[in-house]
Amino acid sequence: MLPEGVKMTPMLRQYTEWKERYPDCLLFFRMGDFYEMFFDDARTAAEVLDIALTARDPERRIPMAGVPVHAVDSYLGRLVRGGHRVAICEQIGDPQGGGSLVERRVVRVVTPGTYVPDEGGSEGRLAAVSGERGSLSLALLVPAVGTLEVGTLPEEEALATLSAFSPQEILVPERPPQALSSGGPLLPLARPLRRDRRSFDPLAGGKALAQRWQIASVESHGVSAADPAVGCAAAALEYLEETQFTAAAHVARLLPLRRGEQLFLDVTTQKNLELVDGCGATLYGVLHRCRTSMGRRTLEEWILRPSRNMEVIQNRQGAVGWGKDHQDDTRGIQDLLGRCRDVERSLGRLVLGVAGPRDLGAVRDTLAVLPDLRRRLADTPVERATGPLPDLSSLREELLRALEDDLPRHLREGRVVREGYDQELDEGRRLGDGSEAWLAAFLEGERERTGLRTLKAGYNKVFGYYLEVSRSQAHRVPPTYHRKQTLVGVERYITDELKAFEGRMASAEERVASRERELYEALENRVRDEGGNLQILGKVLARTDVLLSLGEVAWERRYVCPRVVPEGALLLKGARHPVVEKALAPDPYTPNDVRLGAHQGRIALVTGPNMAGKSTYLRMAALHVILAQMGSFVPAEEAQVPLADRIFTRIGARDELDRGHSTFMVEMMETASILHNLTDASLVVLDEIGRGTSTYDGMSIAWAVLEYLERHCGCSPKVLFATHYHELTRLGKGDGVIHNYSMAVEERPDGIVFLHRVVPRPADRSYGIEVARRAGIPDVVVQRARELLETLEKGAPAEEVERIPSSQGRKIPGGGRQLVLGDMTRDALLEELAYLKTADITPFQAQELLVKLRRRARDIVGGLR
Repeated sequence: MLPEGVKMTPMLRQYTEWKERYPDCLLFFRMGDFYEMFFDDARTAAEVLDIALTARDPERRIPMAGVPVHAVDSYLGRLVRGGHRVAICEQIGDPQGGGSLVERRVVRVVTPGTYVPDEGGSEGRLAAVSGERGSLSLALLVPAVGTLEVGTLPEEEALATLSAFSPQEILVPERPPQALSSGGPLLPLARPLRRDRRSFDPLAGGKALAQRWQIASVESHGVSAADPAVGCAAAALEYLEETQFTAAAHVARLLPLRRGEQLFLDVTTQKNLELVDGCGATLYGVLHRCRTSMGRRTLEEWILRPSRNMEVIQNRQGAVGWGKDHQDDTRGIQDLLGRCRDVERSLGRLVLGVAGPRDLGAVRDTLAVLPDLRRRLADTPVERATGPLPDLSSLREELLRALEDDLPRHLREGRVVREGYDQELDEGRRLGDGSEAWLAAFLEGERERTGLRTLKAGYNKVFGYYLEVSRSQAHRVPPTYHRKQTLVGVERYITDELKAFEGRMASAEERVASRERELYEALENRVRDEGGNLQILGKVLARTDVLLSLGEVAWERRYVCPRVVPEGALLLKGARHPVVEKALAPDPYTPNDVRLGAHQGRIALVTGPNMAGKSTYLRMAALHVILAQMGSFVPAEEAQVPLADRIFTRIGARDELDRGHSTFMVEMMETASILHNLTDASLVVLDEIGRGTSTYDGMSIAWAVLEYLERHCGCSPKVLFATHYHELTRLGKGDGVIHNYSMAVEERPDGIVFLHRVVPRPADRSYGIEVARRAGIPDVVVQRARELLETLEKGAPAEEVERIPSSQGRKIPGGGRQLVLGDMTRDALLEELAYLKTADITPFQAQELLVKLRRRARDIVGGLR
């Protein structure tokens, strides 16, 4: 709604017409060198972008904000990261004179899921999801790269895959899957965007995709034509092309998502193990030594979606080992990789029509290092793991010959094509380059002819070329001078000869711009024609980057190659937590062993005090499995890792108040999900089950869960089970399925020392009170807790415990006892005395202070009687 009294000018009417067509978007309305926004759009943009909010009218009823055209990408990135959609309304015509309105049209809609930034920004990711309870069909599209993965998976696995993909937009049918509705599992994903259900039709979508790629059927891409995921793929592509107003030609095939090809990490596990996201240290942060943005994307993908293919894992291990053992060669290759640019993203921008000269430059710079890279990688395990680099020598030579070394951001800035590449362009530029000499000679001649020695020549975009004289000399100009502009103190003129020169220059500039545009577009087409090879190149460079990064980390941090086996025991000797070890450096990390058998001893029951390292030990084992299956080396002396199909974790305490779920309810829901989805190849990490309720309730639940995992779950998963309920250690006696372990503690006269070492025996105490003391709990509280614990451990009933006298308490009227914080007050008094600066006070101040301290001391003594 427009405010009352706003005058609808033709321009404002044009703006509102386009805004009505795109009501859910911020409208970037091109006006010269700026994109302007008005009314509510202006207010929103000013707040999000922190730019000035002005007004178009004196009454300020038309709020206005704008961003410069040359810097629009950075502003778009900030808006889409905030969840906004932006419609780009461009000028598509020039003013025809007489103040006529410039024709404008929306040429692109930028959305969070389809955003394709220039190099350095975070690209959008788009998902399309359909399905019913029990399974979900997915299409995962990265518009900047052109990858489109599709598959129908069990719901839990699909949600984990979706979470790992982290889409900024999710397309769903009008009736979305229950899993993505408000009642479904909590996912840190974008709000679903509902689309016409016909967009998700797999039969119609499959035919459209086959026609697009000129294939008989999508089954040639390894996907069933009846798979509902095909409909999701069609919906995702339709949305991309609808918003970008162009064909997404770089999306050239479907990549199947198949069950069992990857290690399944559910949403909770991805969070609990702190793999890639979070405010603190992550596994990604430890492994990241990548030199390219393509490598960084791939490293994150490998961490969140480790492989279960033995051949893939072993090939990667060979490449990582070569990189570890050949650090000199590795550094040389990494230096070359550092000169590579994001060719996948540049290709995507070219295809989608949002590229600039620097995208061509990114392709050129990358191709320039290929001969050296090919030579260094030839016949190495790295080349065998990644595949060979494609031959793009012809395109490389063309781009090196055609493009200037330093390229502008936009073609309109000129000087994109190198001198010597095209004769016609060179001739046009020479004419323009000679303009200054001609103008200087013309000016000197006019000075001689007219006697006006102060005569000047100039140019501006509005009035073109002119001759300028002061007002006082204006009466001396010859009649061949025609007045063009009057300013304060000067007059400007044009002559027939100067006007003819202006015409020649305008024609030459137009010819130069037109010819350079032709040559540039031809180069863009050459790059598009090699799109398939450039996508292969991007994948090879990304994998090479990741493998050498893993090799560098393995060399630097003394990682070893794990023996990955199809099945069997999980054996880790001298294993270290990769993230904690790095955080502790240069302090040493205490290594530990892990032994989980295939049958006997497949459940490790870990007891011991908090702060001793139980959670770190559990997470460490899970991270070793992930590292091994992504092809990395592991921080251990020796390691054998059987292929896992899924890792489940229940760690930490959190609630979901927005869905009405308490901390304990979340704990039980996550535990239930684990118990319902176990297999023989699962690794389960459970930390302190049952702590969110009463002691006996919690211990009973933990006991029952452990018994279920031991005897009744119908399979033989490997389990790491940490608990502070020592009663559960009775289940781990003997040489059965459950083995007892504990965190070693050394008791000393001045307290206990946590050794952070796992030993094969149960803990006999929890040392919780000692942990409380270390955390800073007042001594009086700690002492009272010890008195109560001693009585409770003797089996005293609650009534008797209540009557236990406190050594730090005193009688109060009406019976019962009251704790006094004597120790705390005494400590405060001693601290004040210890830090008293006697040299800084006068005798009178000292006497006052002594009286006050004596009064406080008497209060303490009286309170302790």
